Amino acid sequence: MEDDKSYYVYIILCENNSYYTGITNDLINRFNNHAKGRGANYTKLYKPIKFLSAWQVENVNIALSIEHYIKSKDKKIKIMFTENHRLLKSYYVKEMKNKKKDFNSKISIRSVSKIDIDKINTIIKDINCNGK
Repeated sequence: MEDDKSYYVYIILCENNSYYTGITNDLINRFNNHAKGRGANYTKLYKPIKFLSAWQVENVNIALSIEHYIKSKDKKIKIMFTENHRLLKSYYVKEMKNKKKDFNSKISIRSVSKIDIDKINTIIKDINCNGK
């Protein structure tokens, strides 16, 4: 079942210095689709440059909820999340507990390491430079 797959919530830096937030179960493929103008109107207008951050979550429903949460924040908060990846979980859980008293705070939100983000960005750059 698709909901049982691991999903990622990500923040991409776009060419106009804006941030785009989305979800996927395949970071490299999703970025390449954004780069080709597929899938999101925003990245059709403002081409993606690189991933700034990504977080792995348990399923698509949690990913959608976190995506919505991040998109509701201003750029200062998004910058804070990209600079300190662990803050996303604590801020998200706190806000969800305030909104939903029965919110299960034991959800798994694992940040993708800076090293892995750099590796993914290198792979994407190589793919795009080689025209694949």
